[in-house]
Amino acid sequence: MTKLGRVVALQVALISAAVAAGIYITNTIIEDFLITEALENEAAHFWQLYQENPNQPLPNTANMRGYLVESPASDFQEAVQTTSTLDHRAPPAQMLVHPTGFMGRVTLGQETPTLFVSAQPTGDGPTLYLTFASEDVSQLAFYFGILPLAMALLLVYGFSFLTYRLSHRAISPIVQLADYLEDFRFGGYNQPAVDLGDLRALANVEVDVMIDAIDSFAERLDTFIERERIFTRDASHELRTPIAVFKGSLDLLQRKTDRSEDDLKAFARMRRTVEDMEGLIETLLLLARGEDVERIDEIRCLNDLIPNFIEQLAPMAEERGLALSLDDQAQLWVKAPSRVIQIIVSNLLRNAINYTQQGSVVVRISKNTISVIDTGIGMSPDELQHAFEPFYRGERSRATSMGHGLGLSIVRRLVHQFDWPIHVQSNVGKGTEVTIEFFEA
Repeated sequence: MTKLGRVVALQVALISAAVAAGIYITNTIIEDFLITEALENEAAHFWQLYQENPNQPLPNTANMRGYLVESPASDFQEAVQTTSTLDHRAPPAQMLVHPTGFMGRVTLGQETPTLFVSAQPTGDGPTLYLTFASEDVSQLAFYFGILPLAMALLLVYGFSFLTYRLSHRAISPIVQLADYLEDFRFGGYNQPAVDLGDLRALANVEVDVMIDAIDSFAERLDTFIERERIFTRDASHELRTPIAVFKGSLDLLQRKTDRSEDDLKAFARMRRTVEDMEGLIETLLLLARGEDVERIDEIRCLNDLIPNFIEQLAPMAEERGLALSLDDQAQLWVKAPSRVIQIIVSNLLRNAINYTQQGSVVVRISKNTISVIDTGIGMSPDELQHAFEPFYRGERSRATSMGHGLGLSIVRRLVHQFDWPIHVQSNVGKGTEVTIEFFEA
């Protein structure tokens, strides 16, 4: 609607400028060009008649008067005397100060006529002074030129406003429809279906067609969401059951005390793998149930949460001979579920540990940001462009890690749901730094 208003305002401004230019040009043409043309033609006609008859009467109409003065005249009295021999009409003194060829407004008492001073074409005769009542022409120009154009401009304003109102009424249902769809959230268990009944009362035929299409699309989308919800529920049950069985079997195997050190290391790796798989399944299910992610009424201090996440992944880092540490530079409070924070940080840490062969992994908490910095294999600019794609793994990544290629993809999906910016800096052979900006609670 703002764009429509700007278009209408621009249209009105251009039309106003065109009409104003027309008014100015009309006034200039009528008052200047036409009056000048009339006086020059009248003077030429008089001199033609005067050459044939020196006693030719001077112009004398309601709007024009003429005065004839013998040239040269040394002063006003002499000019009046010589004028009286030609015509019984003496010119006002103010006229005589203007040279031959003068054309312009002069003040004669309370009047300001246009004066034209013309010499006889032969150059040795009297001088003709013609005055034209420009006020009358100005009034005619105002009533028959300027006023109609001004009325036309007012009509343009009125029609433009009417056009804007009609356009606003036609587009308003589309804008309301866009606002409704923008605020609508799919996927909630208690979320009502798309209801566009109120908009139908305001819509026209074209918008009705759009609403029908959106209703059809919404029905198909609801069916798809319901099918995904059912799959999520069934998959959670089917996937959790074998994980639970596997964990129970590991517990039974680890109860025996006569296991060799190699067996204990193998069991430890199996347990970590099972726990990673369990965490991955819970993360995928959490992402599938988007309404749980949107419950952000918890306010958490990351300085209290992150040490626990580091402790959980410390055995994984020790197994690879890496130093896992926390660089705590500031207190950071975030409004988000602790489970979401755990998923983000844990995935970043696992990703950093998996792709670091030697060196360290550091979690740095700064003002409004958290960074995971490693000294791993790093990524090239091309790999960095695809780093957040699901299941993407570079050639060097496949050779050094058994990851699934989902860590960064899961992190990006979660931070986007909370509108947290994420930045990645990486250099091949030097390491990677992933930084997330939080909105402090």
